[in-house]
Amino acid sequence: MVWELVAIWAIVGATFWWFLRDERRRLGLDRLAEQARVFATGPQWRHGAPPLRREPSEPASRDLTDVQRRFLEELRRQRQR
Repeated sequence: MVWELVAIWAIVGATFWWFLRDERRRLGLDRLAEQARVFATGPQWRHGAPPLRREPSEPASRDLTDVQRRFLEELRRQRQR
């Protein structure tokens, strides 16, 4: 009879210990999730890629014909709008 009471209290104690351990772990995961949310959405953690440079490398002006020069000037003018 005594060993049955010891077994019951051992089961109760193990269950209580397991419950407390899981609750601490859950709270830790909640804290970790909150930190991840801050790192994902906080303004100090937002990173933007540098803008791509799409400008063609300009050849030397002495190699351009008048038509090519006017074309490049028109492109620059339209880009400034």
